[in-house]
Amino acid sequence: MATDMALTLTIELLNGRYDAARVDDRAHAEWPPHPARLFNAMVAAARGEDDRDVLRWLENQAPPFIDVAAPLMTYRHQAWVVSNKLESKGGSQTHPGRTNSFRARAGTIPTSPTVRMTWPVEVDDTQIAAIDAIARRIPYIGRSTGVAVVSASASGTTDDLGSDQTVRYEPCSLLEAEVPVRVPYPGLLAELDEQFEAGRPAWETSREHGYRTVGDRVAVPQRAGEIPSAYPDVVVMRFLQGFQPDGRMTTLLTSALRAAVLSAAGDDAPSALHGHGADGRPHVAFLALPHVGYEHSDGHLLGMAVAVPELPQDERRTVLQAVHRLRRENQTVQLRVGRLGTVELLWAPGEQRPFGASAERWRSGSKRWVSATPVVLDRYPKSAGRLEETICESVVMVGLPEPVDIQVSRGALQPGAVQLRPDDLPKRTRGRPYQHVALTFDRTVHGPVMVGAGRYLGVGLLAPDCSGVARTGVV
Repeated sequence: MATDMALTLTIELLNGRYDAARVDDRAHAEWPPHPARLFNAMVAAARGEDDRDVLRWLENQAPPFIDVAAPLMTYRHQAWVVSNKLESKGGSQTHPGRTNSFRARAGTIPTSPTVRMTWPVEVDDTQIAAIDAIARRIPYIGRSTGVAVVSASASGTTDDLGSDQTVRYEPCSLLEAEVPVRVPYPGLLAELDEQFEAGRPAWETSREHGYRTVGDRVAVPQRAGEIPSAYPDVVVMRFLQGFQPDGRMTTLLTSALRAAVLSAAGDDAPSALHGHGADGRPHVAFLALPHVGYEHSDGHLLGMAVAVPELPQDERRTVLQAVHRLRRENQTVQLRVGRLGTVELLWAPGEQRPFGASAERWRSGSKRWVSATPVVLDRYPKSAGRLEETICESVVMVGLPEPVDIQVSRGALQPGAVQLRPDDLPKRTRGRPYQHVALTFDRTVHGPVMVGAGRYLGVGLLAPDCSGVARTGVV
């Protein structure tokens, strides 16, 4: 949507970072920045009824576009801090009577410190001046350490914004969303007043709107020599609490997910999705995500994912739209899975728990990758002693560098790695040899990493080595 004039609020992150965590999971960073957070900061900076009238006008507008740079990295730390809670026994050694609380802090360092939010509405000079005066009184966005300068301006149209260095998020229905974002809504100012009078936090008054990226995406920069992911889009769905399918059901579940996405795409399905005529190019992969790599991992499946390789923009849009059509109004996906009947998954974009059912777990960079499901060899080894050579060829075939070390085993090489039987493999791969492997590269490789003949149906899925990761035991 474009108008003759658009209102743009520009945030300059003076520390080069966005110190804000998600309100539903404070252990993980909020990204992109939410317009509701900016609106709340404007309410705190407002002076008098004239300013409040401007904010009432703003809360009644449609959600804005968001233009941001790609995140360079996210960070998180946990510590005991002094809280404002008072108790007779106290707990703090430096502040008598006050207690200590265990807090998690998270944030994002983007490749550029500039964030723009644009409302496609007609505005006049008086409105711009009033909004700009409020915005310039905002000292920070997110936590008080996120020092920022905020300003308002009028831009020509919403189509004029964005550049090759930014990612644009546009509002859409929750059914089509890649991420839910908190936005202002009619009546928010009054609700914030009620929260303040009751001594309650502002974040409790929130309403989410769907957002998705548009145009060409900006890849997250990699350090020199690192191998970027071959799958820039990873859409994750997790099983509802209480349902923990055995890892041996991998192919049964991924085949059902593939069939559902193909049906949703219909005649528009590109070759990368159905696989016909796409020889030599990566296909869309359907994954079942097991709980692996930690001390108490048992290999049960936590969720499923659709991994989309680098595609022309129209093909990428077709695939993602087909996946989005599976989601119902209550954010669930129902799959018809053979003898299991209907299996229900929750699609909650941005959800990070369980960690094994998050895109972050499988997209992470590592020099060592260990099979979560065994690798089916693309061909029979020429001789019994050339197994590693055959596996190396399979690795190179998917565009990865030659490993500097290869471990091969009939049994699991990490806790929870799935042990498949011959009839658990995809039908076209049955009868071929398969092994668990551990690959070590001379540089960091970003996932998801899939190797071997069954890789597009979840067999041959490798996990980054999580030795020493602070999440040990967390699912």
